[in-house]
Amino acid sequence: MGIPFLGLALWPDAMGTLANWVHIEYRTLSLMFVAAFLLLMVLELLSIVSQQDRKITTLAQMVGILMEKQEFLEKSEARNQKSD
Repeated sequence: MGIPFLGLALWPDAMGTLANWVHIEYRTLSLMFVAAFLLLMVLELLSIVSQQDRKITTLAQMVGILMEKQEFLEKSEARNQKSD
């Protein structure tokens, strides 16, 4: 995420060159477009993280349920062996 900012720090006139390349008269307008693009990238990454968090939560719940079932089966098996 920080690579575009590093590029701007190393080459300060990059926004002017970009503005000239896409025929934008004002450099600040091109800076706003780049900032909006980076904001959209951040929002996309946040949505991916949110989806993964939900999947991890569901997986953890399923593992908990399976562990509970396994403990129940082991206890019932032990009771059956004692009664035999």
